Formats: sequence, C-alpha cells, structure tokens
Amino acid sequence: MNQPILKKAILYLLGMVIGLTIGFTIFIPILEDTAIGLLIGFCLGVMTGISLQPLAKKNWL
Repeated sequence: MNQPILKKAILYLLGMVIGLTIGFTIFIPILEDTAIGLLIGFCLGVMTGISLQPLAKKNWL
C-alpha cells in the first residue's frame, strides 16, 4: 500500500480518537449533553488530524 496515504489515514484516525476523548472527558461534564460534547470533540479531532497532515511527509513510520 502507498505509505503516504497510510500515514495520512493513521493521523486522521488518531486525531479523531484524540478529539472524541477530549469531548468525552471535558465537554460532556461541562455541557451535560453527550451528543453536543462528542460533536465538539469530533470537530476538534478532525481539525487536529488536518493540522497533523504535514507530519505524513516525514519518516516517522
């Protein structure tokens, strides 16, 4: 498989997991609503995954 595509996919998935974790641990207790907390966390995760895309060009894997 093409390595840069695999790296980008891994970074997207890591960003989504990080965002959902942040949404679950921080935003759900503050907002007291699971759907909105996870939505905010998912959006943060997608933004994190997109911002980590330049790392896909480096040799880290």
